[in-house]
Amino acid sequence: MKAGLACVLLLLAGAASADQPSPAPPMQVRVHQEPAGSLVEGETARIVVDVLTPDFFTDAPVLPVPHVEGVYLALSDETPGHVVDTIDGATWSGVSRTYLVTPLISGKVQIPSFDIAARIGPRSTTVTARTPPLTLTVRPLVLPKGVTEALIASSVSIKQTVLPQDGGLHVGDSVTRRVEITAEGAPAMMLQPVNFSPVHGLGLYVSPPVTRDVVGNQGGFVGGSRVDSASYVIQRRGRYTLPAMTVRWLDSRTHTWQASEVPAVQFHAWWGAPARPRFALPGQGLVPGVIGLLTSDLGLLLMLLAVIAWAAWIFRARLQRWRQRFKAWRYRQRHSEAAAFSALRRQRHATSAAPLHACADAWARRSAEEGAPASIEAWCRRYGDASLEAQWTALDGSLYGATAEPWSAQALIDGLVAARKRWRRERRQRRRGVVLPPLNPA
Repeated sequence: MKAGLACVLLLLAGAASADQPSPAPPMQVRVHQEPAGSLVEGETARIVVDVLTPDFFTDAPVLPVPHVEGVYLALSDETPGHVVDTIDGATWSGVSRTYLVTPLISGKVQIPSFDIAARIGPRSTTVTARTPPLTLTVRPLVLPKGVTEALIASSVSIKQTVLPQDGGLHVGDSVTRRVEITAEGAPAMMLQPVNFSPVHGLGLYVSPPVTRDVVGNQGGFVGGSRVDSASYVIQRRGRYTLPAMTVRWLDSRTHTWQASEVPAVQFHAWWGAPARPRFALPGQGLVPGVIGLLTSDLGLLLMLLAVIAWAAWIFRARLQRWRQRFKAWRYRQRHSEAAAFSALRRQRHATSAAPLHACADAWARRSAEEGAPASIEAWCRRYGDASLEAQWTALDGSLYGATAEPWSAQALIDGLVAARKRWRRERRQRRRGVVLPPLNPA
């Protein structure tokens, strides 16, 4: 009796234990920062999350993207890596995923814990593990003058493509400017947009940007790429310049500010439209082609040249007289008293007596044709003073005399300038009929 009751109890205990679910397989999560150490505000680092289990995964772990205030956090597109490790003598394996983190504030930045779910084992049991919290140390960034947004990368390249490249633009055509910025070590979301400045005479149409994170051949994160493009529609004839573009960025390796730029774009637009139909429609023959040629820039230029040639032929005799008058006027200007005096004034710093003496004599002979004294001596007596006469006597003596006295080219020319002003004032008064009597009449 007792033996039968014991058997019944054993059977009931076995059935109860069979109904209880088996324990879930274990899973561990490890988190670390690459590279380790403090960051600069705006610098991008990698947060590596390792998900391990002694069993096997039947599906890829599900990693969420938590929201952290003041931090740009995104799951990288790089290929997940496989991890194998020995924990407490047992072999654990799993996958490694990477987050890109860019702190936008300084100080201690806390990355909170979050849950990671995965399916493990032959029964595909859903297991959830929680990541440990991670603290980032972020140093403040001081922006230089003129820089409003910080881009921190190990290298930055910028290139542009302008279409069309063959020129021959006309009113109504469009010019497309495509600018691509590639930053190594910075995600695409951190690349600032390109500012396409409006240009007078061009209609501006900006296209939506195209951003992507660049992954290397080994599947790891390399950097970000951003492509901005805009079309300029030509509204009027003229010469246009699209300004140069510059990107200021901080080198994460040397912590020095660098600049990458693309040059300005220049092009010229003509009147009319260059496009021609591949097949001529009925009624479009020689006359529309001639009209199109005459209304183009080339046609207008040819017509203008034809009008100028016709006018030159009609008025050729008058043009010949004007040419002779111009030649005579130009000869008078080159051989005038003013031209001779300008040549004399250029000798202000002369140290040799011969060229200064020759220029003064040439000017005196030329001024005599307009009623002035015919020699420098006469100029000194009539319009000069004792200082001018002394300077000329010293210059003349140093050139022709036995003894040389000191002379100054600047003092001599200053005296002649004052004497010439008196002569020109007297001549103007004589032309107006105002002739003053001598100061000391005999």
